[in-house]
Amino acid sequence: MKYIIPLIFLFAFSSQDQIDTSKALIIYFSRTGNTELFANYIKEKMNIELFKIVPATPYPEDYNQMLQVCQNEQKNNARPEIKDPLTDVSKYDTIFIGTPTWYSHIPNIVMTQLEKLNLSGKTIYPFNTHGGSGIASTVSDIKQYATGATVKDGFALSGTYVRSNKENAMNDITNWIEKNFGTIPSTNPSDNNTNNPSTNNINNNDDEEEEENIPTFASSEFIFKNKYFLALTLLCLM
Repeated sequence: MKYIIPLIFLFAFSSQDQIDTSKALIIYFSRTGNTELFANYIKEKMNIELFKIVPATPYPEDYNQMLQVCQNEQKNNARPEIKDPLTDVSKYDTIFIGTPTWYSHIPNIVMTQLEKLNLSGKTIYPFNTHGGSGIASTVSDIKQYATGATVKDGFALSGTYVRSNKENAMNDITNWIEKNFGTIPSTNPSDNNTNNPSTNNINNNDDEEEEENIPTFASSEFIFKNKYFLALTLLCLM
């Protein structure tokens, strides 16, 4: 009996990871600005540095032209060049990787960046915006190109949702952060050094070829909030 009670509380709290935010980095790519908003929400909450993947040759602004470029890159397994790519992440233990979903996969330019980094021993938290496919192949793609890293479950939000429902999206991201890391002390986002530009000019396209209704995270949030209820229920039954 004396061993069961500690085990119950261990079960209730063991899902949270320990993180040193001073040794964490957010790497992201965003064409429309949706993933950029997502990345900045995480930065605001956790006070983590940002690195934006910027293409050497910008993707077309026209949506249909962009889709054609994306299809060609995937078909040819291309590695688009990056302007000032990141080459060293040795001072970081934890890396958040943010990406849109293009035809169910991460963009090839994100593959370009991942292949330039030694990610062995790092812990990676993927997040993505999408237009209907959810997490799709985001996690499996990152596992493929982040050799030696521990890649956690991904977190996905609709691009439309992030852009049009900013307050609710921020609440969902806050819940995700607290589920994984506990309560992070509030900090001033301006304390961070970042190379990303303003996110005020966001175009009206999603980060994928499909539209979708606003998603909910009721199931994951229910599991998180009610694991404590489950622990107490088990305790009462003994």
